[in-house]
Amino acid sequence: MHLKRAAKILVLFGGPATSAEKMLRRVHSVDKHNELTEDIEFWTRMTQAMSLPTSKKPTKRPTPPVINTPAPTVVDVFPTPFPVIIDVTPAPSLVAVVPTPIPTTVNETVPPTVNDTFLTPAPTNAAVVPTPAPMIVSTPVPTLIVTDIFPTPVPTPQASLPCGLTPEERATAFTDLALTVTPQETLNDPFSSQSLALQWIIEEDALDPPVCPNADDCKAIERYVMASFYFAAGGGKWDQCNAPTSNTPEAIQAANDACNRVVTPFPVNNPRIGAESTDAWLSPSDTCNWGGLACWGTQDTRNGCMDQLDFENDGLTGTLIPEMSNLDNLRFFILEQGNTTGTIPTEYGLFDRLLIFDMDFNDLSGEIPEEMYNLSLLQQLDLNDNNLGGTLSPNIGQLTTLTFIQLDHNSFSGTIPSQMGQLNALRIAFFNNNDFTGVMPQEVCANRNNTNPPGFLGTLVADCNPPNDPEVECSCCTSCNVD
Repeated sequence: MHLKRAAKILVLFGGPATSAEKMLRRVHSVDKHNELTEDIEFWTRMTQAMSLPTSKKPTKRPTPPVINTPAPTVVDVFPTPFPVIIDVTPAPSLVAVVPTPIPTTVNETVPPTVNDTFLTPAPTNAAVVPTPAPMIVSTPVPTLIVTDIFPTPVPTPQASLPCGLTPEERATAFTDLALTVTPQETLNDPFSSQSLALQWIIEEDALDPPVCPNADDCKAIERYVMASFYFAAGGGKWDQCNAPTSNTPEAIQAANDACNRVVTPFPVNNPRIGAESTDAWLSPSDTCNWGGLACWGTQDTRNGCMDQLDFENDGLTGTLIPEMSNLDNLRFFILEQGNTTGTIPTEYGLFDRLLIFDMDFNDLSGEIPEEMYNLSLLQQLDLNDNNLGGTLSPNIGQLTTLTFIQLDHNSFSGTIPSQMGQLNALRIAFFNNNDFTGVMPQEVCANRNNTNPPGFLGTLVADCNPPNDPEVECSCCTSCNVD
C-alpha cells in the first residue's frame, strides 16, 4: 500500500513517469507473492529513484523543503475569493477594466474546472449589468430623426411653390391646358404664335403671383389666348402697347409709359376691370390691365373674365386666331383700321355673348362664316372696307337683335336676301360698293322709319345708281353709291 501511495505522489508532483510505472509494476509483483511482506531495501531504492530527474545531469535529492513547496502552491491555487477581488467586482467601471488580467493569470495556473466554478459568475454579472447598450442604441436614434427624417420633406419650400406646383409640373399643366384649345401640331411648331405664347407663360411671364393653370378659371386660358393674339397680330411692331424688352422695373415702366390705349367706354351697367388701364402687353400685371382690354368686374359672376378687346389704328397685322373664341364672356370685339389679313375663323360663331364685331378697314378675305349667323345677341356687324366676298346667307335673318350692319366696300355678290326683313331692330344698313344685284326686298323697305307704322330703319344705302341702270333697284334707300 505504501508503494501505491508513493506512485500517486510521484505523479502528482511531476515525478518521472518511468519511475512511477516501475513502482506500480513492483507493487503488483509483491502482491502476487506476499502482500504482507515489503522489501525495505526496495522501498528505499524507489524512494531514491523518485527524486532522480529524467535528464542526464545529476540532481539533488528532495529535501524537506521539497515537501513544503506544494503547500504554498496549493494555497496559491485556492485564494481566488480574496476580498480584493470581491471588492472590485461591484464597481461597474472598474470591473470592466481591472478584472481582465486576473482571469488570465488564474487560467494559467488553475485547472479549468476550478476557474469556471469560482471566476465565471463574477465577471459575467459585472460585464452584463453595467453594459450601456441602451445608451449606445438610443444615442443615434434622435440624431437620425432630427437630421435625416424631418428635414427631407422640406415642407416650407413646398408651400412657396407657385400654384403648389414645381416648374416642371406647372409647365406640363399649362401645356395640357393649351392643348384643350390648340391642336398639337400647332404647338409643335416653334414659330407659331400659340407656341410662342405658351413658352412665354411658362418661362418668361413675370406676373407675381403667377396665373395657375386651372381649367375652371378663365384667367389662365385667357392669358394664354391673349398672348397668342399678341404674337399673331404682330406684337412688338404695334404703334403702342408693345411688350417690355425685359422684366427689369425700368423696362416695364418704359413700356407702360408708351401705352395709352383705353377701351371705348360703352354704357354698360356692370362694373369693369381695366377699362381705364394702359399697361403694356405681356407686362407682369393682370391681363385685364393691358391697354385696349377690359374685363367683367368683381360684382359679376364672370369676375375677371375678358369683356372687351378694342384697338383702332394701332398698326396690328397678322391673322385672326381661332383660339379667340375661347373668350367665352367677350362682348366687344373691335379691331378697326389695321392690317389684319386672312379669313374670319368659323369658331367665332361660338361668341354667344358677343354684342359688337367690328373689323372695318382691314384686309380680311373670304366669306362671312355661316356660324356667325348664330350670334343671337349680336347688335353690330361692322365689316366695311375689307376684301370679303361671296353671298349673304338667308340665315342672316337669325340676327334678330342686330341694329347696325355695314358691309360696304367689299366684293359681296348675289341678291340681298329677303330674310333681312326679319331684322326689326335694324336702324342702319350699308350695302353699297359691292357687286350685289337685283331688287331691294320689300320686307326690308317695310322696316323703314318713314313707313306707316314706322319702323326703325333710318339709314339704308345700296348701289342704286344710275337710276336708269342700277345694280340694285331700291325705291326705299336713303342714299346710293356713297363713297
